[in-house]
Amino acid sequence: MKVTAKITKHVPNAGRLRAFATICLADAFLVTGVRVVECEKGMMVFMPSMKDKEDEYRDVCFPIKPELRSQIDTAVLNAYDADMKVNEQGDL
Repeated sequence: MKVTAKITKHVPNAGRLRAFATICLADAFLVTGVRVVECEKGMMVFMPSMKDKEDEYRDVCFPIKPELRSQIDTAVLNAYDADMKVNEQGDL
């Protein structure tokens, strides 16, 4: 499946949260609110979530197959890296 990603917002002073992204699946389905978070093992991608009645967060949507999860992670992290490089060049 074709997966594309775009960083929609950088979040400079929000703890471990680094950015928000939007992903497009098969040029037909958009998912917004994807988060890029800096963790102990490096940058990680988290799907959109919302708080339930028990004040626990639950993913709103998520890939079922590991292959799609890997494609999403790769697309989002590549978009994040590319966006960071553009921002660094703009700071020169």
